[in-house]
Amino acid sequence: MASAAEMIARLAAAGQKLTEAQAKAAAAAQDVNEARTLVAGALEGASGQLVGVLDSVRASMAQAAGSVTPAQHGIQETIARVQALGN
Repeated sequence: MASAAEMIARLAAAGQKLTEAQAKAAAAAQDVNEARTLVAGALEGASGQLVGVLDSVRASMAQAAGSVTPAQHGIQETIARVQALGN
């Protein structure tokens, strides 16, 4: 079994990966929104279904970015528990 310090290091690394994933998901949502704007402009209002699909994709990406926060809190709580057990 890993030592408390090793567990904390791994959990901290996982937290960092989640932070990176959150930033990437937020950036992807923005990219999809920009694509939506381009499609809507190119098709001048005749793009209803395609714009709807892009809205759905953007919303999914934004939701994914927002879902990271509870996981990060869980990691922080677990780190605190490991630290408490280590003392």
